Amino acid sequence: MPGLNLRALLGQKTASMDVVRKLCESLDADLCVVDSTGKVLLGELPNGAYDSGFHYPIVSGETNLGRVIGSGATSLAMATVVSHLADRESQQRALASETLTLYREIHLIEQLSEDLAALLNISAISESALAQARRLIPATHGAVFVNDNSSGPLKVTAAFGDSEAGTKQGNSFLETDSAFIASVLERSSGEIVNDCASDSRSVDCEKKLKSLILAPLRTGQSTVGLIALANASDNAPYSAANLKLLNTIALQTGTAIRNATLCAEMVESAAVRAAYTAELKAASSVQQMLLQSASRPTPGFQVESIYLPASEVGGDFFFVQPGPEGSLLAIIGDVSGKGLTAAMRVSMILGVLRRETSDDPSEILFNLNNALVAQGQLGFTTACSMRISPSGEFIFANAGHIAPYLSGTEMGADSALPLGIMHDQIYEPVKGVMRPNDQLALLSDGVPEARSHSSELFGFDRLPDLTMHSAQEIALAAQSFGQEDDITVLTLRLAQ
Repeated sequence: MPGLNLRALLGQKTASMDVVRKLCESLDADLCVVDSTGKVLLGELPNGAYDSGFHYPIVSGETNLGRVIGSGATSLAMATVVSHLADRESQQRALASETLTLYREIHLIEQLSEDLAALLNISAISESALAQARRLIPATHGAVFVNDNSSGPLKVTAAFGDSEAGTKQGNSFLETDSAFIASVLERSSGEIVNDCASDSRSVDCEKKLKSLILAPLRTGQSTVGLIALANASDNAPYSAANLKLLNTIALQTGTAIRNATLCAEMVESAAVRAAYTAELKAASSVQQMLLQSASRPTPGFQVESIYLPASEVGGDFFFVQPGPEGSLLAIIGDVSGKGLTAAMRVSMILGVLRRETSDDPSEILFNLNNALVAQGQLGFTTACSMRISPSGEFIFANAGHIAPYLSGTEMGADSALPLGIMHDQIYEPVKGVMRPNDQLALLSDGVPEARSHSSELFGFDRLPDLTMHSAQEIALAAQSFGQEDDITVLTLRLAQ
């Protein structure tokens, strides 16, 4: 701020000059006011004034602005009044300068806030914040340190200044393991050090700095790093106002870094989800092909199958192929679990069934059970295995699965454990006969366990009538009721 002089204070059109003139008129005083150079600003210089000894100084702070020349208490009072007017003018100028500086800081911080909001790169955020801090707070060195994560090491994400002033890293004037940094991060509060050389925490490279100021980058209850400025110049101490300003910048920077981190995590999560979705789609295509290949032409029989997974991939499976002497083998099952894990088990089961040499339903389940037990930790699998002769005689075995329906009648079987639980489990066979107009229906539990919006189960009571319909009608009825699990239906008839 330019220094105050008496000529500016007592200019012809100033309010202070009006006050002084009116005071002289009211006191009818014979006096003279001169500035520090001896120029007369008010009144006339009396003869021999400089030798009279009646000189009263006009002082503002520690600055002598001029004198009032005259005799008596009136001149002393005038000097006191003008000194008071000078003090008041100095205060007003200081306040105006402080207000202007504060306005400039607010404007720059608002600009910083806008700039940071547009940035999603941590390095760019750090560079912008450090540039703004350097613009507002005198510094020869500066750096931003950021944690990669809550437990990771600090990294320098932006820096300026001659590294020779105190660093072996070459890109920051402070080491990441500096005791000053550790102190600020531990307390999560800023700090000013105006005599680095005498501070016991300083190492040799830090003793070359004169003053240091640090502020943590806080976001919510966590601290993601800190911003630090330093002066290597003499007579450049930092003040509480500097720290308050740096804390404001640090708070905005911490929030911007946290937003950038969250954005990066969202992008990464979206990429992972996209990759997972692509994997599910690929797995779904593979599973559909496997199930299609598991159903081979069966002369002498009408076979209809439908598979409606609850998601991209499911845990239901079916297997249909010709048996010896014109018979038909049909197997339906459901593995525990969901998603890719269940789909992988289905693939393994279909592989085991393709290699199966027996045509006996009980033996098929026995062998499949032992294969699953041998794999270990695969959960359990329910399955129903059936062989039908060209004459309509059939035999089936059940491993904890929904029993088949013959023309709307449930075919009961002895209770048996699902597959994959106990080695050498025996599955007792059940025999029956289907007539030319009969239909056998094999279902997965996704049909009776369909649930409506009002939480009503489709249930088993509807199955006797429903299983008289085609496989597609059975599956779609359950799906429209409210599908919650995979739905698989096989319907088997003798060819007419």
